[in-house]
Amino acid sequence: MVGKRFWEYRQFYSAYIALFIAISNWITIQYRLVLENAPTLSGIFSNLWVFLIVAVFIFSVISVLGGHYIHRKRQFRIEQELATEENPYLYRAVPGKERDLMVPIAILQLETLEDLLRQNNALTDEKKRQFQNFKGELEKLGKGMPIGKLK
Repeated sequence: MVGKRFWEYRQFYSAYIALFIAISNWITIQYRLVLENAPTLSGIFSNLWVFLIVAVFIFSVISVLGGHYIHRKRQFRIEQELATEENPYLYRAVPGKERDLMVPIAILQLETLEDLLRQNNALTDEKKRQFQNFKGELEKLGKGMPIGKLK
């Protein structure tokens, strides 16, 4: 219970409170720099609220466009790849339906197909080796063991 509340606190703080503090800090610093270094702009931005509205508008548009590019074009793929690699069931059968039903059905299908090929004299040594490899991997999955190469 405490761990969950702490996680929620961290999510809210990093997403909202820290962002608000950082933006407020940035706006006050930029406002001060504009007033000191650009005397022509100090007439336009004589009030902090005017500067705040213009800055929020400009940087909201820039942030949305930049965020769209980074997240949709690049970052989303990276996040999905990492989430897939971190998934413990990427290399294991999920307990329940997959492990107790789907894996045994797949083994039965392999055995049936192997028998059919054998009865029709179409089972080559290469196919037999492939069936054994796949059946071995499925049996490992059925026992809850991982298959493949863990990264």
